[in-house]
Amino acid sequence: MTVLLLVVVFGVLWLPGLAVAAALRRTGWAVLGAAPALTFGLAGLAGPVFGLLGVPWRPWTCLIFLAVVVAVAAVARRWLPGDTNAEPETWRRAGFAGIGAALLVAAAVGAVVLALGMRGMDAVSQIWDMSFHGNAIRHITDSGDPDPAGLGVIADRQGEAGFFYPNGFHLIGSLVHGITGQPPPTVLNGLVVAVATLLVPLATAGFAAGLGLRVGAVAAAVVVSTTFGNLPYLLWSYGGLYPYALALGLVGPALALAVRWLKDGDPGVLPMGVLAALGVLVVHPSAAVVLAVFGILVVLLRDFPLRWGRLGLLTGLTVLALLPLLGGLLSVTPRVAEFQPFWAASSDAGTAVLRVFTLVGVVPQPGEAAPPAQWVLAVLVFGGLLVMLRVPAWRWVPAAVLVFAALYVLSVTSDHPVARVLVAPWWNDSFRLVAVLPLVGALAAGYLLDEVRRRVGDWRAAVLLLAGYLGATGGYVVANSERVREVYRPGPVTADVAAGLRRLTELVPPGTGVMNDNGDGSTWSYGLVGRQTVVPYFGNYPPGSDRAVLLEKFDEVATDPRVRDLVREYEIGYAVVATPMLYGKERTPGLRELDGPPFRLVYENPGFRIYQLTPPET
Repeated sequence: MTVLLLVVVFGVLWLPGLAVAAALRRTGWAVLGAAPALTFGLAGLAGPVFGLLGVPWRPWTCLIFLAVVVAVAAVARRWLPGDTNAEPETWRRAGFAGIGAALLVAAAVGAVVLALGMRGMDAVSQIWDMSFHGNAIRHITDSGDPDPAGLGVIADRQGEAGFFYPNGFHLIGSLVHGITGQPPPTVLNGLVVAVATLLVPLATAGFAAGLGLRVGAVAAAVVVSTTFGNLPYLLWSYGGLYPYALALGLVGPALALAVRWLKDGDPGVLPMGVLAALGVLVVHPSAAVVLAVFGILVVLLRDFPLRWGRLGLLTGLTVLALLPLLGGLLSVTPRVAEFQPFWAASSDAGTAVLRVFTLVGVVPQPGEAAPPAQWVLAVLVFGGLLVMLRVPAWRWVPAAVLVFAALYVLSVTSDHPVARVLVAPWWNDSFRLVAVLPLVGALAAGYLLDEVRRRVGDWRAAVLLLAGYLGATGGYVVANSERVREVYRPGPVTADVAAGLRRLTELVPPGTGVMNDNGDGSTWSYGLVGRQTVVPYFGNYPPGSDRAVLLEKFDEVATDPRVRDLVREYEIGYAVVATPMLYGKERTPGLRELDGPPFRLVYENPGFRIYQLTPPET
């Protein structure tokens, strides 16, 4: 089943985007690397259309939509002249051999990291955001609702006003779930494998080759791409930021398509550039901001003549494609801008800068070991940035590193309101900012290694350099696998909790509400066994809201009229209590005292208890 799952994951990510590119007869590494971005862009287009027409999100409806888009593209290509391949050096036999070999090496490094860190394809992620992502995938599969606002039932069953969550990641995950029948945790792990073994290295190839790097530089950049700790491994271990990690991987090839349009004016590339940008946004808006910043720097520091009409057309069409999402984005913008992190500034400027230069980045939490420095990789990255400064075409790369390094330093050293506003698009998370650096850091390292090879004048020198890098560092697989292991470390979803959730589906009649704690493994109930609970999300709820009241006072149902009314409204007949708790959480007050009337224990194992709420005696 694992092989089938991975075949479906890779197919769903790449084939729709490649079908559009084939219909437009456009090729190249940038196109190949951008194929997942095009796929997510198609999902971003289909979602609002399906919602407007009342079409359910199903594999067969998506196939019909794809067929229509491909047919339109095939007809339109007759009026879209232009070079089908803008990468004459890399997109030929020598390029296939060198870059192809590099892709195999990078994929092997990523696979080893996962093999050492993941506890099998059916392992359940044990950290913050993962129950939301798993529940969201099952919700879309069950309901067929592709509307980004539809996930409000997962985050807040009352239907939080103005709720909006770009759901491209979950739409694609739902297709995999529907096709394979595998549970959401396994689907999520399949996406992890795809990101670490193919998406990151192939996106790097598309980014580098699409912007004109030589074959040797592209190959070297690809090899180092899966050795960075900050992307994707760190993002997986800090909160389970799966959509953001994937979206960052889409940024490079999407930018390459946009630059290809600005330089060459190839009309066949224009719709792909717009679609890829939309794909980045619907997976994660923070990554779309990264794409915008990169694009602005490329334009400001360009070495090519810019036709403002092309830039205007690209910008206008992108905004037009975003219109269905614009209302939702604007509705959440104030909340993002006002967001206050749960942590204060935690580092001095000198230490923060050192973390940037050693590619460590993250400030460890109390009791947590600091990530190891990546000294060898840092030398390659910052050495490459210095060389790039001398080349006008590539000065935007050091500028991008400077921008995001500065934002990172601000995020960990200052609580000033201005600093908080500047980093608000990344939710004031320092690890989201430092994860941007590997995108351009891989290009810099590849550029430096190729410069050394060029001066030596022998391609075998490049092979020796890369072999030496992997030999000296081991590809950082041990350190990076520790990051992955953090995702699956023993946590709130134990074997006892999983057994208890399965028993819950047998004991509780359909339609009966189940009260649970938002700090234990029961939040995974819907994603794991398909049984919805009253609180399917680990987050906090506004004071006075239904869930906040139930979490605070559920055990007072016999004496509190408001709680009693909510129990009737949500038809709650059972409650569950699981151990251990999610890291940083403690038992909610409303579920601490259930051992007595009106609650009756009906199931118990060492890590899970099910209570039935008995009617009051008359």
